[in-house]
Amino acid sequence: MRDNMRLGTAIAILLACGGVARARGTCAIDTRKSPAILVEVTPKEASPFKLRIEGVAASIEPGGLETPATVRVRGALVFEAHLANGDIPARLKRAVDDLSGMVHLAQATEKLTLHANVRAKVVDAMVKLPGVELRGLVLPCDALTLDDVAPPKLSLEDAGEARFVAKGSTLHFRSGAGGKGAGIEVGVDDPGALELKRVEEQGGWMRVTTRWADGTTLHGWVKRDELAEAGMHHERISDMTPLSAGDAGGCDPLRLAANERVVAAPVAAGTQVFAARYLGPWAKVADGTKLQLRVRGKDDWVEIVSAPGIACSLHDAWIPRATAKIPAEEAPTDAHVE
Repeated sequence: MRDNMRLGTAIAILLACGGVARARGTCAIDTRKSPAILVEVTPKEASPFKLRIEGVAASIEPGGLETPATVRVRGALVFEAHLANGDIPARLKRAVDDLSGMVHLAQATEKLTLHANVRAKVVDAMVKLPGVELRGLVLPCDALTLDDVAPPKLSLEDAGEARFVAKGSTLHFRSGAGGKGAGIEVGVDDPGALELKRVEEQGGWMRVTTRWADGTTLHGWVKRDELAEAGMHHERISDMTPLSAGDAGGCDPLRLAANERVVAAPVAAGTQVFAARYLGPWAKVADGTKLQLRVRGKDDWVEIVSAPGIACSLHDAWIPRATAKIPAEEAPTDAHVE
């Protein structure tokens, strides 16, 4: 009996530890009107497919290191999809400090790669700046948004002081001298993109700082042998040029066969949407709003080709014909009447 109790206790401890190890916080980034996002839908028992959402209520939860972000869409169609963590179109709604205290990020900072943290109130993050990537940051979840944010006023800092640049492609920052305190990593694509001003030296370590035109700052202790003296200081022109959000991509035109027509018809609320006839449920119709449907003769199934919040034509959205109020096909009007 005693051995059984010990075995049960051991199993309970292992399960508890495993649960803690797998646990992740839930940081949900919400929007009432999403930007254009290409997401992947994975229906049950059917092949995954991609579609583009835009202007619809949605929330995104960053995934772990090996899992994608979860996208929950709440439009005319309600469904769940996935997105690479590096493709989350999030930005900062306000200026924030990284948990290490070494990085201050300006309002409207974007190009973020986000991952879930064990604590729901923060996320792990990488930030891409011109020629530089800041890695290992921890940011508050409530500072993130999917909505537009006005950028801060840009201003250049004074030149003329001794500057240092990275010798290699990576710098290791610590919050305390001698390698003590929190640490972050800075990837450097172009040494000239990150010129660091010396504040003080202690042993083999140098405390350095830099500032970007939007007010973003980086400071901390770096090993002296990771740095080299910079040449003449120059203003980073890329700091003053807003980054383009890029093209969301075009949509393929809808093509109809001779026996097909497209009609606008209301669909019963709660109707299950399938990737193919009888197969691959992946969404539900939120209410009785009219949707654009492709109708083929007297086929018992019809295809949703357009819905509010879906930017391009759908190709994997089938519903039973009986769930829609499809208008009768109009009779030809070119017949001569005596």
